[in-house]
Amino acid sequence: MNLISSGEILPFFQPILSLEDKSIFGYEALGRLRTKEGKILSLGPFFENGWQDLESKLSIDRELRKKALIYFSKKSPFHKKLFLNISPRLMKRYLDSNGSQVPTTIQFIEELEIPPDRIVIEIIEEHLDVNIETLKPLVELYKKKGFLVAIDDVGSKSSNLDRIGSFHPDIIKVDMQMLHRSMFDRNFSEILYNLSHLAQSLGISLLFEGIEQQDEFNKAFSYGARYVQGFLFTEPSIELAEESKFQAKLEQFLSSFFERKNSEILQKIEWEKRIEKLLDGLSLEKNLSPEGFISNYQDVFKIDPSIRRFYITDLKGNQISPNFVRKSENFIFTDYSARFKNWSWRPYFLNHLYNSIKSPNSWIISQPYHDLSENSLLRTFSKTLDSEKIIFFDIVYEEIFS
Repeated sequence: MNLISSGEILPFFQPILSLEDKSIFGYEALGRLRTKEGKILSLGPFFENGWQDLESKLSIDRELRKKALIYFSKKSPFHKKLFLNISPRLMKRYLDSNGSQVPTTIQFIEELEIPPDRIVIEIIEEHLDVNIETLKPLVELYKKKGFLVAIDDVGSKSSNLDRIGSFHPDIIKVDMQMLHRSMFDRNFSEILYNLSHLAQSLGISLLFEGIEQQDEFNKAFSYGARYVQGFLFTEPSIELAEESKFQAKLEQFLSSFFERKNSEILQKIEWEKRIEKLLDGLSLEKNLSPEGFISNYQDVFKIDPSIRRFYITDLKGNQISPNFVRKSENFIFTDYSARFKNWSWRPYFLNHLYNSIKSPNSWIISQPYHDLSENSLLRTFSKTLDSEKIIFFDIVYEEIFS
């Protein structure tokens, strides 16, 4: 605290880039300290480590916000946004005081005549011992005034799913560690794909921060990033970056991304067509008994080593055949234990019903999924036979990462 009192509190600004416009969407205001010696230090540790001296943190937080807003009002193009980090602890403190005064940020923008829709209230990741719902009245007040709301570090120390549900933010800011881990771990990759679907269904934009490498940019874009931020583009600066500074770089990154993505798509399509052609060559309906047995099931596995298992259900998902399973290169096992089980709860079953009605006589292909019993990544090919039965093939799939 002595170091802070002897230095100068400054806001620095890091651009947040829009992949939609290939330009600057806004700037995040970040706290910095300039020491007597002129050294620039981050104030992040000061705000993160302990909250015993709440009044000092509140005072410095207000000073930073006001300086950032004053500079932003004078220097920023009229259509850009300013992201202001707000601590849940400070939000709770305001609410505990019965909210008798207008929140400081609202006071500041009214004094400076900044339209509220240019300000994004970024609620940082911070553990509270109370239900996050207690902050909702203040979030609703910001929204009513016209502010945008973002949730920071989704996927870090807590799930933040409760914040998404309670606050319905305009923007979700994805934790950089989650992005980094998704580069090498399919579990985290799937979490981000599902977060992308969740955000899309709720009308929420995704912002990926902490991007330092082009591979991370590619991943973020594949997860549905609308906005990106990080050292790959520029470090935080005491001045606002020029609007046109990043257009050429974004054009280059996007071009590279689509070159790789198109190659990946072509490889996937080629693999799918190859498997479909092999399965079509089996003449399955000719070898299908009324009870749902395939007479030449041993020959099925000879056409490709990636076929791991197949079985037949009725149109309601009830399995009527055994599982025909490859246990090794030369051993095919007939497993009767799965007969009469119902698989309609599996997503690919309902997906099959929808697509088989839309495209009769076609093979329906599931998304990749990890099968625990086989400890493999699989994709399921399915087709309706004789209008009464559905055959499912589980095929080992080597996923292509871009």
